[in-house]
Amino acid sequence: MGSRFSDKILAILQHKVEDHNEKYSQKLTLNQLIRVYKRGEKITISMFTPSVSTAHWAMARVNLFLKLVQERKVNKDYQKRDDDILKGTEFSYTQEQNEDFWDFHKLDFTVARTDLLLASITDDEANQTFIPPLEEIE
Repeated sequence: MGSRFSDKILAILQHKVEDHNEKYSQKLTLNQLIRVYKRGEKITISMFTPSVSTAHWAMARVNLFLKLVQERKVNKDYQKRDDDILKGTEFSYTQEQNEDFWDFHKLDFTVARTDLLLASITDDEANQTFIPPLEEIE
């Protein structure tokens, strides 16, 4: 039996944290990327697009957050959206408010879809909701 969708997403996010932390002095936690991912999922409630799955929106936001942390060029409208996560507020993804961000480029969704396909997440699975473990993730 294959891995569940949430296990696959958790593995992608964990890999992104490890990869980032090996290369950059500004360290990230898995909890931070989970919060960003969940914010990306929430936008799909108001921004339904048939060709863009829930996981595409969420992973595109994670990738944009990583660019921000790495001080690479990001959309000006995004720069303050997830700044609270970067600064280390104590909220969990279930407690926080979400500020919608939807101004992604087509390439952002392509990279997000590539991340998902490399993790063996099908397009059908990509419309599921990521449910992280209940225990505290650090």
